[in-house]
Amino acid sequence: MTLDKQLSLEDVHEQFKTWRETREHKTSIPEELWSAAISLSGQYSLSKISNTLQVNYTALKDMAALLTPARTTSVVPQPFFLELPFSQSSSPSKCLIEMENMNGEKIRIHFTSEAHIDLLALTQIFWVRQS
Repeated sequence: MTLDKQLSLEDVHEQFKTWRETREHKTSIPEELWSAAISLSGQYSLSKISNTLQVNYTALKDMAALLTPARTTSVVPQPFFLELPFSQSSSPSKCLIEMENMNGEKIRIHFTSEAHIDLLALTQIFWVRQS
């Protein structure tokens, strides 16, 4: 069976019904039926699919884990550079920068415009540091 078009829950239900009517007693569900069922997971919950197709929820979940390629969802936000202009007044300006990354780690930088530190390098180290 090829999955050229998007199958509906009703289509897959009919496939399972036909298989149940024609199968030999105690045979396992074929992988192509599992694949068809799992292809519905973008449209329906696994619970809805398992109830409609009358398959074990845990078995469906396990097959989904086996047949679905692992997703890499660890999206790391890209750091960006924000230029903070310093005034050219005779008195030094004070500045306070506070940042918090997605792990909840925080950094606080307090300095004057006379400070000679590489803020970009310092903040990049904070953002890319492995926890």
